[in-house]
Amino acid sequence: MLQRQHGSPSHVPDYVFQHPRRPKHDPLPADPLGQRLALLFPNGWDWIFASVPEQGNPVDWETVKKFPLSPVELWSLHQDPDCLIGVRPNAQTRWLVLDIDKDSRYHPTSAPHWLPKIRHALEEIGICRSLLCQSSHSGGLHLYLPLPESVSSFWLSVCIKLNLEAEGVKFCGGQCELYPNPKRYVPKGKGYSLFAAFRLPMQPGSGFHPLDTDLNPLPWFLEDWLDCFELCADGQDMGRLHHAIADAQQNFKVRKSGNASSLATWQERIHEEKSQGWTGPGQTNEKLKIIACEARVFLGMDSSEQIAEYVCQTAQNTPGFNEHCRHQHEIERRSYEVATWTMRYYWPAGSAPARDAKYNDKQVAPADFGYHQSKREAAQNRIKKAVFELRRVSKLPPGITARASAIAKLAHTSQKTLYRKSNLELWHPHHLPPEPPQKALDPLQEGTITQLCSNNTHFLNQRKLELYLLKDLLQLYIYVGFVIMTMRIQAAVALALKGQRAAKAALVNSEDLDRGGLGGNSKVIPIQNWDQLHLSLPPGLQQKISKAKRQQQRELEYEQRRRQRVKARKSQRKALSEANAELRPQNQEQLPLQLITNGEQPIEREARLSEREEFDHWYQLAMQCKLVADYSWRDGEYWVLAEEQWQPYTELSAVFTLRAMERMFGVCLDLKGDTDGFP
Repeated sequence: MLQRQHGSPSHVPDYVFQHPRRPKHDPLPADPLGQRLALLFPNGWDWIFASVPEQGNPVDWETVKKFPLSPVELWSLHQDPDCLIGVRPNAQTRWLVLDIDKDSRYHPTSAPHWLPKIRHALEEIGICRSLLCQSSHSGGLHLYLPLPESVSSFWLSVCIKLNLEAEGVKFCGGQCELYPNPKRYVPKGKGYSLFAAFRLPMQPGSGFHPLDTDLNPLPWFLEDWLDCFELCADGQDMGRLHHAIADAQQNFKVRKSGNASSLATWQERIHEEKSQGWTGPGQTNEKLKIIACEARVFLGMDSSEQIAEYVCQTAQNTPGFNEHCRHQHEIERRSYEVATWTMRYYWPAGSAPARDAKYNDKQVAPADFGYHQSKREAAQNRIKKAVFELRRVSKLPPGITARASAIAKLAHTSQKTLYRKSNLELWHPHHLPPEPPQKALDPLQEGTITQLCSNNTHFLNQRKLELYLLKDLLQLYIYVGFVIMTMRIQAAVALALKGQRAAKAALVNSEDLDRGGLGGNSKVIPIQNWDQLHLSLPPGLQQKISKAKRQQQRELEYEQRRRQRVKARKSQRKALSEANAELRPQNQEQLPLQLITNGEQPIEREARLSEREEFDHWYQLAMQCKLVADYSWRDGEYWVLAEEQWQPYTELSAVFTLRAMERMFGVCLDLKGDTDGFP
C-alpha cells in the first residue's frame, strides 16, 4: 500500500493514495498534481499515443505495447501540448466514463432530455454526482462518475450498462460508449482481452474542458478538476451501488448459466424482494425490473403488454409503494418500458434462449437468401461470361493480376468480388477445375455485359400491394373530403332556414300568420336588426346575453364611480397644497431644496450618480458592439436607440449584460477611459 507522499495536499483523502495496483518500484512524479493523476489512472500497460492533429483532422492513435507507461512519463507527456496520451482501466477502478459523441442521438444538442434522464437513472443505483466535461475539440462529452473507493471495473461497467439499457440507451461506437467497457469473453488458454483505452483528462491544447449545467466551459485547472472529482466521489451512495452491482452480477450469471439451482435461488430472491417491498426512495427501477423478470422467466409471459400489466398491478400491491415510490403518476409508462426491456434480454425458463450460440462454438455464417443471394449469382454469371469471352478472342492473360484486371473490367465487378473464395474457381488459374465438355455460350460484347436484376418476386409483389393500398387510401381521402364538404353545405343551409323560422316566430305579433301548415304559408320577413336577431335566439341564450349585459353595465358604473372618487381626491389634494403654500416661509434661501412646478406637469426625476456611472459603462460597451446608436433620459429612466426603435435601457441591459457582450463580441471596456459626453 502506498503512503502519502511528502508535499501532497492535505485536503486530498487518504484513500487516493491506497490504490492496490500501483507497483511499489514505480516512482511517482515530484509534482503533487502528477502524483494525484498517476494514482487515479495507474494502469500503464498497452497505453495509446498520438500527435496533436491539424485543425479538423482526426486523431491517429497508436497502441504502445513494447513497454508500460511509468507515472513520471505519464505526467511528462500529459503536460506536453504537442501530444495526446490515453490509458486503459485497471481491474479495479475509482471511476467510469460515459462517452457521448457530438453527432450522437444522446447529445444535448440533438436531444436535451437524454442527459438528465441518464443522470436520473445513475442516481437510482447510488451514483448521485457526476462530472460533465467536453472531451475534445469535436464537441463530444465525457461524463465522469467518480467513486470514493475501488470496485471491479468489469462488474461496474456491466451494472451501468444494464441499468442504462433499461432506460433505452443503446451502447455502440459513434453513439455512446463506456470506459471501462464490458470487455468480450476469451476462452481459457486463448489469450486475454483488454479494456478499451481513452484519452486522459485536462491535457493542454486537447480541447478538454469541464462544463457547467448550461454546457459552458469552466476556467478550471487540473487541480480544480481533481478537487471537484474528489468532491463528487464523496457524494456517492456506495451502499446502493454495491447492491446494484450485486444485482448485475446475478442477472449476468443467470443469463449465462441457466441451471436449476441458479434459477431456484433467483426465484427465492425475487419473492424476498416482493415481500419486503419499497423501503425508501430511489428503488423503483430495481423493483420493477425484479417483477418483470418474474413475469418473463418464471411465469412465461410472452408479450410486453401482458408483462406491463402484471408489473403495474403487482407494484401497486407491494408494501411501501404508496409511501416511497415517486413514480406513482407514471407507473403504467414505467411498467411498459421495463416490460419492453425484459422482452429483449430474458426468456422463459426451460425454453431455448434468444442466443443459442456459445463462445466455444464454431462461427458458422447463416444462410443468406433473397436479394443478396441473387446479387452473388448475378456476379458469378458475369464472371463466367467474361472468362468465356476473353478465351474466345484469345485475350485471357496468363498472369493472375492481369487476368483479374481484365475480368473485372469486362464483368463490371470489383477485385474484392473476384477474390472471394466462392468465385476463385471461376477464373483463378490455381483453382480452375478440369473443363468438362460443355455447350458454348453465346458470345457477348464488352458493352452488353450488365448486372442482372434480382429474381426475387416477393419484393415486386409487395411493391404492387403497396401501390394498390396507396390508391385505395387516396380514393378514401377524396370521398371523406367530399362528405365533409357536403355536410358543411347542409349545415349552412339548415342554419339559414333555422334563422328564418326564428325571425318568423319573433314577428308573430306584427303579422297574422296562416296556420294551415308547418311554418305557415305567409311570407317570412328576414332579420333586419340586432333586436330581431336577439328575439330569434333560444330563451336560454337570451338570458345569458341579458345577464352579460347587466354585468357589463355594473362594471361600467363601478368604473365611473371609481374615476369620480379619484378625481375628488385629486381636487382635495390640490386645494390642500394651495392652502399650505400660503403658510410656507418667504425666504426661499432657507429651504434645502425647492421643487418648481408648472401647473400640473409632473416633476421629472434626475439620474443619480451611480446610475450615470453604470449606464456610461454599459453604453460604451454597447456602442463598441454596435447594439445602440443614441440615448436619451426621459420619464425618469434611460432610453436607448436600438434597431431604429427606442427601448428602455433596463430591458435591453437585462438581455445584453456586460459579461454577455464581452463573451459574444469579444470586446472589453477600459474602466479608466474618459467618459465625457455622457450624462
